[in-house]
Amino acid sequence: MDRQPARHLHDLLVALDAIVAIPALQPLERLITRPGSGDALITAIVGTSGVGKSAIVNALAGTEVVTVGPLRPTTTDVAVWGDVDAGYLPGTRVLGPEPPHHMVLVDTPAGEHEPGTVATVLDRVDSVAFVVSPERYADATTATLLATIRDRGIPMSVVLSVGARDPSGFEGLAGDVNVKLGMPIDVTVGEDANPLRLLFDEMARNRGHIIEQRDRAAAAYCARQVREVADVLEQRTVESQFVAGKADEAFARARVDRRQLAAIADEEWEVAASAIVSMAAEATDRAIGELAAGVAQDEVFSRTVAVAASALPSIDQSPIDDWHRATTDIALASIKRQRLHPLRSRAVRGDMWRLSVDLDRRPTGRVRKALRDRLPDLRFDRNSALTVALRDAGSARIAAFRTDLDPSRRVSAADLRAAADAVSAGGSLTGEVAGDAA
Repeated sequence: MDRQPARHLHDLLVALDAIVAIPALQPLERLITRPGSGDALITAIVGTSGVGKSAIVNALAGTEVVTVGPLRPTTTDVAVWGDVDAGYLPGTRVLGPEPPHHMVLVDTPAGEHEPGTVATVLDRVDSVAFVVSPERYADATTATLLATIRDRGIPMSVVLSVGARDPSGFEGLAGDVNVKLGMPIDVTVGEDANPLRLLFDEMARNRGHIIEQRDRAAAAYCARQVREVADVLEQRTVESQFVAGKADEAFARARVDRRQLAAIADEEWEVAASAIVSMAAEATDRAIGELAAGVAQDEVFSRTVAVAASALPSIDQSPIDDWHRATTDIALASIKRQRLHPLRSRAVRGDMWRLSVDLDRRPTGRVRKALRDRLPDLRFDRNSALTVALRDAGSARIAAFRTDLDPSRRVSAADLRAAADAVSAGGSLTGEVAGDAA
């Protein structure tokens, strides 16, 4: 298998929210990293609680290499017996005798108690030894676990574990197990693990074929998961338009407090401009906070809003500076035909922006004489223009936030489906992993 399609798909998926992408990322890991994990057949020992999974591993080893006991479940972690990269297959390494030739055995927790852990292991292994007992093979939890394995298309053998009892006493059970599980018992194991060792020897000899089969199944399963992610992405894209609408409403309500503006009217313009920029940013942040509270019940959208808010650009100060220049120029233009003393023009230049910011501010006598009856209308006009300038100053910030709300801004559902098709059609990794044993 050419691993490049899998890598490309991985790059697409990691650009999505992790909550959306994780169902496809987990099985994809095998397609990217399995070739570097040696040529042994990686086989998971899987079953429900109390069927004897750990006991048969110990029987194979001839000593206790994993813990067994009366409490259920005994195994709560993954135990790896054999040489495989811990980065690819994490778990406690089993110390003791060598595992069966060309095999890595993975003892797993009870499927009903640790379904997430077991699912992660299933996505990495080449085959499964599905363990049942005479008491537990027809229950609902066994059926659920079996369906999880079959859904992934993992090559599987059924092991009937009878503990210290005589295996020959359970020959009549084979037919019922076949009916209930939909597949026959491959081996019955008691205290003598040799029948299971022979089964594993046969599997090891055919490991090239088994791994090839597993690779194809993994590619198909991963492609199905990716298509489901694409469906979710499309739905989320539609839903994001609703959130974007809510964002627009929140931003439309966001205002800079006029009392705050009035408070900086005595400052020099450079100081005042910086304060106005900070006020505009705070107004945007309040709107985002309001939006975040509104989508808090949806984990994905809550994360999306948080991520979008964390990457906001700065407020653009240029519209505010432009407003200041225009306010001064318009005031001066209205008196340009009057022969005013330079001090009076300077008073207009210095006070006009302050009077426009704070409508309650009392103009100086010089300004009143300079602008006369034009002053009230000019103040209200420039005050309205400041509202527009504040909106323009925050527009890039708001636009960036709205863009980041779209879950398909970096990757489309069509991109995912095309990449899934490429992975599904990719073939097998077998030539890179191992051929059949001689």
